[in-house]
Amino acid sequence: MYMLREVFQAERGKAVEIVTAFKNLDQWFEKAGYTNRRIYVDCTGPMDTVVYQWEFESLDEYFTMERGTFIEPDEDTQALIDAMNTNAGSGYKEIYEVIQ
Repeated sequence: MYMLREVFQAERGKAVEIVTAFKNLDQWFEKAGYTNRRIYVDCTGPMDTVVYQWEFESLDEYFTMERGTFIEPDEDTQALIDAMNTNAGSGYKEIYEVIQ
């Protein structure tokens, strides 16, 4: 089992748009069977930080899905990508192996 965390630093005042995009992504991930999905926003630290994390079984399956998403995305997927690219100043991913 693995846990992936995406951390986005939204443009100032654009955290709500990033949260909305993650809520849309969350619906897709629920259908994909990803578990323990959570969306977090900052209370301390850099303002307009949004974190989305989830768990999944296979790194290979995840990366296959991830790469496939950007090859000729459908209209809804492209709108999600555009929302992230337009409203985020920066972001990064963290992947952990779940031990317990």
